[in-house]
Amino acid sequence: MSVTPDIDHANALAGRAMDRMAAYGVPPTPRNFEIWYAHISLAEPELALALEKVFAGGGAWSEDVASDLHGRFFGVSDPAPLLSAGASLTAEIDTILRTVNQAGQQTASYGQALDVVTGQMDRGLDAPMLKAVVHQLTAATRSMRARTEALQAQLNQSSHEVAALRQAVETIRREAQTDALTGLANRKHFDDRLAAASREAVDANEDMCVVIGDVDHFKTFNDTWGHQTGDQVLRLVANCFTENVKGRDTAARYGGEEFVLILPATSLANARILAEQIRRVVQTKKVIKRSSGETLGSITISLGVALLHHGEDPVETVRRADACLYTAKRAGRNMVVTEDQVDVQAILKSVNAA
Repeated sequence: MSVTPDIDHANALAGRAMDRMAAYGVPPTPRNFEIWYAHISLAEPELALALEKVFAGGGAWSEDVASDLHGRFFGVSDPAPLLSAGASLTAEIDTILRTVNQAGQQTASYGQALDVVTGQMDRGLDAPMLKAVVHQLTAATRSMRARTEALQAQLNQSSHEVAALRQAVETIRREAQTDALTGLANRKHFDDRLAAASREAVDANEDMCVVIGDVDHFKTFNDTWGHQTGDQVLRLVANCFTENVKGRDTAARYGGEEFVLILPATSLANARILAEQIRRVVQTKKVIKRSSGETLGSITISLGVALLHHGEDPVETVRRADACLYTAKRAGRNMVVTEDQVDVQAILKSVNAA
């Protein structure tokens, strides 16, 4: 049996993906394989950068990492609930259409009954015939009323079912856009919102800023106190972001211990003020071990801020914000750096060359 070149190529990519997974201690589950196959095949260029961040500084693979990456680059990790809700909604719509069709047939039957009665009356009626016609008309009307009431009940029930299914679909949609650990928007939703917000900013001739924050020394903290305490830290920082955004602002978990903000209609100076506010609030928080009540210490966060330059791809805005964050980390952490304070292009060149 001959093997086509496409299959040969796919087999080669699959083999390389499995080799890389083994090298990094990644279990060969279907979800993990999908991520690494896409990486090896260069289907998702940004995925390479994301994987580099995972293993930077001795980082390790985990189910949380797999879930985060799959959600960011492949959308909904489990489409079954959405497919089930969609199928139920389709079935309910079919029921409504059948009910409406039956109503049309019943109305036509009632119209035919009226035509018969009208024809009889046109021929002239004596008292016995008139009584029979009235009885016939009354029976047809009662039957039509019963059918109408049944139809109304069916439509009311279907209306409730459709409303419930719409709510279920909306819940699934929100969950697909939400980071499970922190409750913030996930990376996929951030990417979608960034594209939309940048278009809106250009159309309205308004400023738009992006803020990227990274928890300082998070890996050390996580390794010292464990992943559960690390998760507690991430939720605490996420709350600080949530409490300080409003209106059209979007707060999201960018990945790992990184958080991002999209700030429409916000100047660079005002974005810096907000970032400083978040930094100060995070600094005041104490991490407490729940089992013992022991205070484990304070946490800090570094942030970079960049302004959308009209006409550019908003991805470039994110890269400048990331360069500012890099500068904040190099300069000692627990600070905010904006793009007007540094030579962003020089930083990007040095990072790319490293």
